[in-house]
Amino acid sequence: MKSRKKIINKISFILMVFALTFLISGIFPGNVSKAYASANIDISRKGSLTVTHYSVDDEIIPGVTSHIYLVATIDENGQYTITEDFKDCFSDLNFFNNGYDYDSWKSCVMYDDSIDSDNLLKHILSNHIKEYAEGVSDSKGQTIYNNLTLGIYYVLSDKIDKDGYTYSFANFVYPVPILEKDESTSEFSINYNPFVSPKKTSFESDKLVHCSVLKRWNDQGYEYLRPSYVVFNIYCDGDLMETVTLSPENNWYYEWQKAGLYTFYVEEVYAGDGYTGEITVYQDGHDAQFVCTNTYNLPETPDEPTTPDTPTTPSTPDTPTTPDTPTTPDLPEVLGAIRDLPKVLGARRLPQTGLLWWPLPILVIAGVLLIIKGIRKNQSKK
Repeated sequence: MKSRKKIINKISFILMVFALTFLISGIFPGNVSKAYASANIDISRKGSLTVTHYSVDDEIIPGVTSHIYLVATIDENGQYTITEDFKDCFSDLNFFNNGYDYDSWKSCVMYDDSIDSDNLLKHILSNHIKEYAEGVSDSKGQTIYNNLTLGIYYVLSDKIDKDGYTYSFANFVYPVPILEKDESTSEFSINYNPFVSPKKTSFESDKLVHCSVLKRWNDQGYEYLRPSYVVFNIYCDGDLMETVTLSPENNWYYEWQKAGLYTFYVEEVYAGDGYTGEITVYQDGHDAQFVCTNTYNLPETPDEPTTPDTPTTPSTPDTPTTPDTPTTPDLPEVLGAIRDLPKVLGARRLPQTGLLWWPLPILVIAGVLLIIKGIRKNQSKK
């Protein structure tokens, strides 16, 4: 009797573990990294973003023009979808769906006074993407963007000259709404109207910035294929400043200087046939050198020539046909028997019955029920 109870207890324990495992796997899916990752967002409402500009001395700066771009939208479950305008900027379209780890989002906008380090700005300028909205800071240094579609915004502020200095502001991405944690209760709330202030830097307005562009070649053994010149466009704060030509006459080098704080970007528009260019930026404070390395790409191997058609050999006289081999008589249909099987050791295989799997679960259940019934019957006799 005790052994029977032990068996029943073991079976009950196994069933309980199975049930708990099933329930846990349904309640805690592996793709939810944090407890608040399933925030309930009211997508029927609009949001706002207030951008305040300060100087390096934390004085408010009126008259700063800023622009915002909608990079991603958000759904009611707090999941982000990158907009069509910016999909080409991200190799991972789930870049922002990381459990609201806002600090990691900075990697898509690294600010160091060079457009080359800001993929979003480079993408906007290259594709002439129109801003979602723009505004100018008021007497309080604030630009208030109202009636916003909920999502993630890229914020870009123009430079401004004030009291002999040029002030520059960091570009950044920011969510509307944003989840904010109450440190006293450790609970999260959803703020549909956040405030933000960009990082800033200053530079003497009359101080010269020195920049240059240098051409290097990666084409050992194919130097004779180099073009006689290459052409670059130089952009200053997103606007085309000048077009320059590099050649052996100027040692494939050009430099320029400009007073004030600016963001420069260099684009190679002609590199010669068979060459591809890659630009690397070396920063020294606000000075920058753009080094463009052109690599020669070997042409693809041509297709192998086809061999000429071989002459046809004269036809041989018809050989006598062999008599037809006796055919196997038709076999009757027997439970799905296989036809036209090869001979084995001179004898034809026996017909094979088809395999039916659907009765198996029924037979197993019936067998278990019969076993249980037999156990109970034996116990009743005892």
